[in-house]
Amino acid sequence: MKTAKPKILACDLDGTLFYPKQKKTYLSKKNVEFLQKFIDQGNKVVLVSSRSENFIKKVIHEIDRPVDYIACTGAKISVDGQLIVRRSIDGKKLAEILNEVEEEYRPLACMLISERFPIIIKSLQPMSKVLMSFYALFYRLHFGIYREDFVYDNDLFDKELEEGEVYGAKIAFGVRRKKNKISKEINKQIREKYQDIEASWVGIVIEFTPVGCNKANGITRYVNHLNISDENVYVVGDSGNDISMFLKYHENSFVMKHAYPSVKKYAKHEISRVYKLDKYVFGKEKINE
Repeated sequence: MKTAKPKILACDLDGTLFYPKQKKTYLSKKNVEFLQKFIDQGNKVVLVSSRSENFIKKVIHEIDRPVDYIACTGAKISVDGQLIVRRSIDGKKLAEILNEVEEEYRPLACMLISERFPIIIKSLQPMSKVLMSFYALFYRLHFGIYREDFVYDNDLFDKELEEGEVYGAKIAFGVRRKKNKISKEINKQIREKYQDIEASWVGIVIEFTPVGCNKANGITRYVNHLNISDENVYVVGDSGNDISMFLKYHENSFVMKHAYPSVKKYAKHEISRVYKLDKYVFGKEKINE
């Protein structure tokens, strides 16, 4: 008798598993219980995020089950505690793009995730240092148990970009809602101009990852490693950087109800909470209905 292959749930964090946000852990009890039940039945959960692996490991600790991860939007992939993918960005190419964006669009700040530093922030505008100070306070209070040490140092940022092993970068354009449209348009221009780096739009931020590292490719590498068929893969997210996995795994793709319409249109199904996937993955409702 053949053993059934496990189902794979690839789940985004911010705005998805972290929705609605709960105090301290960010994880609702219902979401955690759903994931635990899913795993206890022999399936696998892989967290897929642009965040660092250290951040994701803290989330996994709260889930209290074996969970894999795809960090930095695919630059690092861990299966059963073993790192199977580790890819860094071409620092010279990234520096070229960041300099061009800074000169033409005057963003607020840039951020790096590297092997040595979970976050390095470079201020790009006179007022951004003041705003970043408020952000630092907000970050420490807001992210609680998940917060990471980060550094504000323009010189160190440039040095790490030149010499370090960088897995991801972000450009922030401001805090106002209208900045969403600006960052989305700039991201489109960058993707058209540069073919040797990945760029994706997430609200007021543009994310950069090594070429070939997006959520869809990360999940594909992950499921190929486990020899799992695409029909057993479920994906759920809410942002622009989730679109690639919606397209690749469309039949079992789920978008959060609060997502932007420009993101929603790429997913096949819509849910309001992650735990509401239970009626699909546990066989209570056919996925193609």
